Amino acid sequence: MLRSSFPLYLLVWSLSLGAAYYIGSRGSAESTQSDAPKEAVASAKVRAPLETRTDPVSIVAEGPTPLEAYLDGQAVALEDALRDVAGLSAQNSRLLLADAFALPTSDPNRSRLIRELLSQLARTEPLAALGIASQIPSLRDSEDARVAILEVWGRSDPAAAIAWAGNALAGEPTRARASQLSAIFRGYAATNPQSAFAQALALDEGNPLKTRLLGDVIEAQIQSGSLDVAKMSVDSITDPELQERLRDDLIDEWAEFDPEAAGAYLESLSEGATARLKESLVSEWAESDPVAAAAWLSKLDPEDPAVARASAAIIQEWTRYDLAASAEWLNSLPDSPELDRAVASYAFRAAEEDPEAAMTWAGSIKDDRRRSWMMERVAGTWKEQDAATFELYLNTAELTTEQRDRLENAQSGGRGWGRWR
Repeated sequence: MLRSSFPLYLLVWSLSLGAAYYIGSRGSAESTQSDAPKEAVASAKVRAPLETRTDPVSIVAEGPTPLEAYLDGQAVALEDALRDVAGLSAQNSRLLLADAFALPTSDPNRSRLIRELLSQLARTEPLAALGIASQIPSLRDSEDARVAILEVWGRSDPAAAIAWAGNALAGEPTRARASQLSAIFRGYAATNPQSAFAQALALDEGNPLKTRLLGDVIEAQIQSGSLDVAKMSVDSITDPELQERLRDDLIDEWAEFDPEAAGAYLESLSEGATARLKESLVSEWAESDPVAAAAWLSKLDPEDPAVARASAAIIQEWTRYDLAASAEWLNSLPDSPELDRAVASYAFRAAEEDPEAAMTWAGSIKDDRRRSWMMERVAGTWKEQDAATFELYLNTAELTTEQRDRLENAQSGGRGWGRWR
């Protein structure tokens, strides 16, 4: 009985071993397959974490994002990488900040990338972002990052940001305190311009930052498309001096994109259109269209002090493109000592193209010191370009011995020369 049953037992034992081997092999294969995604996640993780990471399963299927690829040293355009920042959670912002800090300081985009990541973190954790910003070794980069963070905080929770600033910035130097408070109010004005203006206006009259903050709010209002709100805000000011300062900010910002409308607004102010405001308008307008700015200025009363003062800004820009037309317009203006700066600006520009004409202009300057200074500058350029005609000028011009000596020894360029550019 025992001998006859032994083969059966042997068969059963063999089958059991085979089944166990099969099951074990399959389980091992499945185990290997289940570990593969974890390894992929680990390899896709960014370097040097600020805190213990959790596996971001979302990056397994599609591989690293452009931002992660950039931080990993791959050839990715910065703008492509930055597009990923807006979608980051606070946790992932923290993790990627560690990688941004690990970038070599020779990377020219490092500071901007850190600033963008901190701004994203500030949407939900502004205090944490400020704490990380304080770890940036470069004082300039650290301040730039703090300003960016505070502008974001000013948008999302201005009351908390202003309350924080009241304590945290109390011991800061005036410049640093001003730049950071301005950032908060710019952010505030971007989302609630009227409330931001009211908050700044409510500051104590003795606060040296009040005018600056109100100006920052006006600027932010215009940039965010709330021009009408900005105009109403300024028109509501009862203090004449403060109102003029804020109108100056309003016109300067407005003229950058619509100088004609800003000019019409200024004309509507009648007596409120001061020379200071006209100069602001023309100076900004001249940068984009000096011919149109000159036409507007020419409509004013020739006795208006703004005409001579603002003409320098027009000449400085117009002579870049057309020396003849700008000279003709300058000649049409009433002769005045106030015109000296415009004449000097023209002489500086003309020196390289027509030094003989430039010398004539320089000699017409009323102020003795400025005239001598400009004539020497023109002489230096003229002598370098054409020594023969310069020598002829010296021999025929009515100059004193001292004047001739000074012009003969004049050098091209010189200290302060670049300020007319």
